[in-house]
Amino acid sequence: MFPKAKPPSPGADEGWAVLGSLMSGLLLFGGLGWLLDQWWDVRVMAPVGAVVGMALGIYAVVMRHGVRAAATPETSELTSSARAKADAARALREAKTANRRRALRPTGSVARPDAAPCTGTRKETVA
Repeated sequence: MFPKAKPPSPGADEGWAVLGSLMSGLLLFGGLGWLLDQWWDVRVMAPVGAVVGMALGIYAVVMRHGVRAAATPETSELTSSARAKADAARALREAKTANRRRALRPTGSVARPDAAPCTGTRKETVA
């Protein structure tokens, strides 16, 4: 009788982690800059801390979450079953490419100059 809750999207956890990294960098270094402003009686360290915190937060996000997007099967560590699947997919692509080239290759027969041009392989009937 109770309604079933929809599961969160698969990227939601990663999105929250990215947001948390960016916000924590901004707040941590901005807060340290504000403390230095209060201690040294200046007004420049809080904005500098906020900018440095955002830069470090972006760097942390790219280093942590950008690696998965950039990883390819050729460069990442694969298990034996994943490697076998990747090899099979690569062999299938190569076979399809070879078949396409073979189909586009002209045959050994030479066309006669007085013959009608080939319009395709489809034969149409007139009713």
